[in-house]
Amino acid sequence: MPKDNAGLAQLEQQLRRHLRYLNFPAANWVKGQTAPDGRAALDVAIIGGGACGLALAFALMREGVQNFRIFDRSPEGQEGPWVTTARMRTLRSPKHLTGPNLGLPDLTFRAWFEATEGAGAWEGLDRIPREQWMDYLRWYRKVLEIPVENNTDLRRIDPACGADGAGGLFRLALDRDGVREDVFARHVVLATGRAAFGGVALPDGVSGLPRERYAHTEEDIDFGALTGKSIVVVGAAASAADNAAMALEAGAREVRMLIRAPEVPRLNKFKGIVYPGYMRGYCALEDALRWQFLKTGLDARVAPPRASMLRLKAHPGFHLHTGSPIHSMEMQDDQVVLQTGRGERRADFVIFGTGYAIDVTQQPELAPFADDIRLWRDAYHPPEDQQDDTLLRYPYLGEGFQFLPKPGHEERAAFLERLHLFNAAATLSHAPVSSDIPGINTGTERLVDHLVKALFKAGQHEHLTDFIAFDEPELLGDEWEESRE
Repeated sequence: MPKDNAGLAQLEQQLRRHLRYLNFPAANWVKGQTAPDGRAALDVAIIGGGACGLALAFALMREGVQNFRIFDRSPEGQEGPWVTTARMRTLRSPKHLTGPNLGLPDLTFRAWFEATEGAGAWEGLDRIPREQWMDYLRWYRKVLEIPVENNTDLRRIDPACGADGAGGLFRLALDRDGVREDVFARHVVLATGRAAFGGVALPDGVSGLPRERYAHTEEDIDFGALTGKSIVVVGAAASAADNAAMALEAGAREVRMLIRAPEVPRLNKFKGIVYPGYMRGYCALEDALRWQFLKTGLDARVAPPRASMLRLKAHPGFHLHTGSPIHSMEMQDDQVVLQTGRGERRADFVIFGTGYAIDVTQQPELAPFADDIRLWRDAYHPPEDQQDDTLLRYPYLGEGFQFLPKPGHEERAAFLERLHLFNAAATLSHAPVSSDIPGINTGTERLVDHLVKALFKAGQHEHLTDFIAFDEPELLGDEWEESRE
């Protein structure tokens, strides 16, 4: 937690002064809509109170869109992965990440860090500890007075276009600690992270294992229970390496990492696209080029971070096995037995670092109208040498991260233009501006610009009526005297 309360207080005082200079928060100008329950419908409902949700909330407040609410299923202070399922010691990006500052120096991670640790500490910082990043986000929420409603899970999205008069609104079925609440909103933004377009990806055969014998890296894992155990970790991505290290540090007897490829990937090609031109310009490219960019990066296979692999190397109980695709899994003699490309492996517990599924039909809140949502397979047909079934399942989004209807579904699914996907599944359409920290400011600016335009257009006739009726005089008649000559 922050050490220098005086330095932090000074930063907060300066930030608030600068926000006053910017007339923050701006006065609400949006023409509201009444919900069927008689209350004002939300202009925007944000699902997810992590960095993307917080940045969007701040941007809306700056633009005078004040009628919004943020819902997050996690307890307060545990939004996002940083102190739950993220298990690296530090962020993987360099320390110069600015954070969701939206152009304000006082809101950057560095400003917060120097205020709490002292200016001289910055030079000695290598990479940002993940827990410290979470402390920064907690402060961001607090200092900007962003009202996140925690312990609230989204169960269902109903377009609500029926006889109840809720045309143009969504009905959100929310669960807060077991209590149901229905909320009506004009726009819904799903700022829901990495596993929110189909859940996690698990290999065939895992369903035959007892549930207590395996976990995905996205899940809560009791590493203390792995002490003295033999562990297999499947996968070579960053999360696989970090979870393997956590198991060893918790006292696992051995950890064997199984990698399908014949060698460990050594390159993270996506480091080559972290610059403003790509983040801002990618979404304007032709479909073929967007496809080629992302497929090139994925086909190169992403190397685990060097720091993560060195963390593993320090443990004599770590073993790396390349060329080891899994052919089958079953229980024998109270152990998980995996048949691989290099023979049999036995384990007391298996951790799958196998990434995330892309399957809209498996996302509960989207499943009722999943067949209406346009996917890349509905919009683009790659050449034979660039086929990729996973990429074809990505959503094909509009310029404001809005879902688009499949061809022929435009009339019945017009509501999709008000449902926005601001998470990792937007990457093929928009670049990593709604999931990875370096692009978060770009993505937030793009989304809030779209929302503001849409809300103004929705009230265009009322705004025109107001303009026609505007009669506040500039001159009061006492500014001059009539000449008598």
